[in-house]
Amino acid sequence: MLALTEVRRRKLQFGFVTGVVALIAYLIIMVTGLGLGLYEAAGTALLNLNGDHLAYAANSNLSVIRSRLSDEDVAEVRSLPGAEAATPIGYVAAVIEFGPDESDTAAIIGVIPGSFAEPEVVEGRPIESPTEILVDRAWVRVAGTRVGDTLALPVGFETRDFTVAGIVDRGYFFFQPGMYVDLASWQDLVFQGEAMQKPAASLVLLQGRDLAGTRSENWRIVTKEDGFNNIEGVQAQQSTVDALRYMGLLIGAMVIGVFFYVITLQKVSLLGILKAIGAPGPYLVTQGLLQVLVVCIVGAAVAVGLALLTEATVLASDTIPINFTSGAMATSSISVVIAGVVGSLLSARQVASIDPIIAMQQQ
Repeated sequence: MLALTEVRRRKLQFGFVTGVVALIAYLIIMVTGLGLGLYEAAGTALLNLNGDHLAYAANSNLSVIRSRLSDEDVAEVRSLPGAEAATPIGYVAAVIEFGPDESDTAAIIGVIPGSFAEPEVVEGRPIESPTEILVDRAWVRVAGTRVGDTLALPVGFETRDFTVAGIVDRGYFFFQPGMYVDLASWQDLVFQGEAMQKPAASLVLLQGRDLAGTRSENWRIVTKEDGFNNIEGVQAQQSTVDALRYMGLLIGAMVIGVFFYVITLQKVSLLGILKAIGAPGPYLVTQGLLQVLVVCIVGAAVAVGLALLTEATVLASDTIPINFTSGAMATSSISVVIAGVVGSLLSARQVASIDPIIAMQQQ
């Protein structure tokens, strides 16, 4: 085939173009992986809650950090006709030491033991007492905590020891590893005043239908997805990543298009000869596009290999929030191939418009 024969005979030139395509595709895959990693770190623990809706305090602007519900608010939400099940949950961030001069921030989530808000334990057992805690694997990767270890959580100016009863796999909550304690223990962590003034919960997790949009003077209900999308910085973060991805595809289309346009200009006279001896224009255009496809597909495959190598080496420590999924890699690779084909349409137009007589005179 004419297209592949030219690629074999001009290995250096097409190899250089393939390398450029591979770097562009690698950049787009990395940006896409970064977007997925940041998305997960933003609050997969929230999305993984075993419910459909969340009730926030009306004046919180859908912020878990600012949302505080009273016992009366929780009771009102629980009594809604469409609520099949409801359970309060709490949130507070805490700095926890796990070694000499070593500490990190964790999201302390208060749940009622045995409720549907309590996460499934993958190692150890569920919470059975107010002094026990469940830690997420994300924290285990950072601190090396094991079942049976003791963690000191800040309560006012002091600390209280909690024994690790089990390990869960729910992910991050507000870019922090999640930890789960008894709701009463959460109330002690978040407020040290009189018992009557303690908040009952940050949110109420609900199972049911047609609850989104229900509200009162003190609370409002939204879907779990809406709650996630209102996490501070999530929308801006994803918009930035998407803009970088689209800009990379645009630059890739332009660079690939320029490369193949220059290559086409270099062989105008040869294409004119082929047209003069009977090669139809559509055939030559098809051969040119086939070259673009081959170069882009090979370049994308090399980029996938580089991304997997990066994941196994540089990113093995989980210090950078990048997540490579097969779907993301496939989507990014296909996007690069499409961008390359679109960018090469200018050279295809040049091939189709070649006049054999004029081209042969330029030889």
